[in-house]
Amino acid sequence: MFVIISMLISVSILGFMFYLAKQRESTLQRKYELLVDLRQVLYLCRQHRSATHHVLMFGEHRDVEIEHLAGLLNEKTTHLISIAHFDNRPMYRVLQLKLKALIQDWSERTISRNQMIHGKAIRHCMFLMDEVMLAWLIEVNREDLSDEYHMNWQQVIDAMDALTQFRICIEDMNTPEGQTRLQHCADILARKVNQLTMVSPLSISSPICTKALAILSDVSKHSDYNISPEAMYQMTADISLSIAHVYDHMLGELIETLYLPLPKLLTA
Repeated sequence: MFVIISMLISVSILGFMFYLAKQRESTLQRKYELLVDLRQVLYLCRQHRSATHHVLMFGEHRDVEIEHLAGLLNEKTTHLISIAHFDNRPMYRVLQLKLKALIQDWSERTISRNQMIHGKAIRHCMFLMDEVMLAWLIEVNREDLSDEYHMNWQQVIDAMDALTQFRICIEDMNTPEGQTRLQHCADILARKVNQLTMVSPLSISSPICTKALAILSDVSKHSDYNISPEAMYQMTADISLSIAHVYDHMLGELIETLYLPLPKLLTA
């Protein structure tokens, strides 16, 4: 009788441990899927911003591409809501509403307004990723990784903020006041981007980023530096891509340490 009771207790303990392991795996899988989808939404937002900017600035015809991106954004945010924990779904619904507004009336905006709206959506997406990542690190008791992640995260956000401020100045770059602001913002942006070398040296030392930083340096030092708004926007697009690569590198290394490597981004 004692043997039977002992066996039943052992089986019960094993069953409970198996249940906890399954629950843990399910939680990790959900966090991983949330980050994968949010990362894809972030990438699609950047593509949508680039495409709509080119239409607004240069009159390019990208209707098919923009419509396709809008469909993918709707699809991804719907999936995010379906896999998020019930208590967190309102945050993802807010993201979905922001993206719907972003998609619907972009053609009626000024370039700076379009930049601002996209920037807010991208930041909302990044803050959701930050919440998932911090909760994950706390859950696995990795304070060492949490401190490093927080420091790197803040540097990326600072660089993005500096880029947004610089881009807003481009519309008024041909006025004396606008030129002064542009030079000031160029100096700040160059410093913030160079600081990201500590996070991902390869991203910042790439030929594209190096060339963009050289242009930024010239803009900040010479008020009569001759560059068109089109070339200026392309330079900021290269810097934006470099910052995105830094963040993606940082995120990829961390998630691979905790769980699995991130999949490749799906090109729209």
